[in-house]
Amino acid sequence: MPAPADLTLLLQRAHAGDAQSANEAYAALYPELLKIARARLRVHQAPTLLDTQALVHESFLRFVGGAPVALQSRKHFYAYAAKAMRHIVIDFVRRSQAERRGGDLQQVTFDTAALDALPQDAAAAPVLDLERALTALAAVDPPLAELVELRFYGGYTDAEAALALGVSERTVRRQWDKARAFLLLELQAT
Repeated sequence: MPAPADLTLLLQRAHAGDAQSANEAYAALYPELLKIARARLRVHQAPTLLDTQALVHESFLRFVGGAPVALQSRKHFYAYAAKAMRHIVIDFVRRSQAERRGGDLQQVTFDTAALDALPQDAAAAPVLDLERALTALAAVDPPLAELVELRFYGGYTDAEAALALGVSERTVRRQWDKARAFLLLELQAT
């Protein structure tokens, strides 16, 4: 694996459109990105067609083809990747819900018993509820929302999150408790 400074340079070149740098960066980052993707999909536990490899591929494609991102370090890239994966999963759940419900089509039945027998899409509801709660947290306290993304979605430990955020582990634990309490209250309100 390249040194952290070399990796940051590779990522910057890849984002600028250098295909060789993108291939090298992708090969170096792939194991860690798989770890983040596993954590992301494990959190949602919603039955989706996404697997860890598809999530990694999609997030890296968004990075290479997306708007410019100023990367300070490898950790900053991983935080970016965790956020991108979060958005990919949420978009996928929303899209699948819309398709499953017929999108813009109006559902018409002639028998009310048949309507009651239709399966309800309860698996995706917690994912979207959590997304709404996290969005509310980001509106109130963006650093807490960033910590939730790192811990909950990125699979970071207290020590890794502290290093990425530039704070002590004790501060991370205190903020984590605060964020969890806020999210719990938001989820109970829905």
